Amino acid sequence: MSPSRPISLDRWCDLFRLALTPKWLGALLFVLIMVTCFVGLSAWQVDRAQHKNDAVESADVGQIEPFNDVMEAQAPMPGILADQRVSLSGHWLPDDQVVVPGRVLDGDKGYWVVTMFAPDGARLGDSAGAAADKTIAIPVLRGFTTDEETAMESRAAEGPVTMKAQIGPVEGPMPGNSLPEGQVRSVSTAQLINLFPDLLTYSGFLIPEEATGDAASIATDGLSFVPPTTTRDEGGFDLQSAGYAIEWLIFAVMALYMWWQLLRDDFVRRRLGSDPDTQDLTSRVEYVVVKSAGQSSIDPEVMSGLTGLPTRKHGAKKPRTRRGRRAAGGSADSTDATADSTNTTPTGGN
Repeated sequence: MSPSRPISLDRWCDLFRLALTPKWLGALLFVLIMVTCFVGLSAWQVDRAQHKNDAVESADVGQIEPFNDVMEAQAPMPGILADQRVSLSGHWLPDDQVVVPGRVLDGDKGYWVVTMFAPDGARLGDSAGAAADKTIAIPVLRGFTTDEETAMESRAAEGPVTMKAQIGPVEGPMPGNSLPEGQVRSVSTAQLINLFPDLLTYSGFLIPEEATGDAASIATDGLSFVPPTTTRDEGGFDLQSAGYAIEWLIFAVMALYMWWQLLRDDFVRRRLGSDPDTQDLTSRVEYVVVKSAGQSSIDPEVMSGLTGLPTRKHGAKKPRTRRGRRAAGGSADSTDATADSTNTTPTGGN
């Protein structure tokens, strides 16, 4: 006689048959569609992480563009314009100037001198209202010095200027109540508008590369030239997109796990006979578990035989090795007594 298959193998076969029912096959198909979408989104995020600078490279900010073609006054500046090289002509507004302390050049701490510059042919943004009586000007970094008095006394010359410069993003406003008059802590459009109410300005400032003309005034009057710097992220792997890619993979695993958990719960419920839709009224058998008076719980072995779950799921403890023959014999007697005191009696079926 061939040995019978283990009960655990029978349970796996029953679970597999339940998974092949139309209900659970349909649920699995839906889950696989979701998993495919999640994996696709993860791959998309990985691609973004590897090519985060494609848009920056395609902008070609190193090519010099006419200033009025890329910038509009009283309008937000797109981030893609940061570090864009431009050419323009115009004149300085010497009296409209601020000094920015706390700046560093070649390891020396000092001051920026920022003067307003009125470009020729400047234009307003579409969202700006008419203000014909106001001059349009943009802040320009004229130079750096470590001496506060030199920074405060420096003035730009009057006259036409032709300039090549790099666009820098406007900084956020910072409180500067403790600073002397004429000094601010950042190159902020909001602060400059308050200081120069007769001007309209841009959402950015210029860092000159070179200036020509009798009134060039770049790195003059004791000021040092401030070379343009790149404010863009130069490259590398985008960790934020990589994190999103991992999250999408976690969602895919969770979807599969939820399907498996729901299938397993349905399988256990059917074994317990608590699902009225799956019960066969002609072959249903009810069990009554009888326990002796004074017994606080039902033997885990009995419950395991009814539910098909391991005994540990019903509170069984792992056996411990007892020292001594008497302890071993006492444990065996206790086990026999417990087994004899619990019975399961089928009450029949319809």
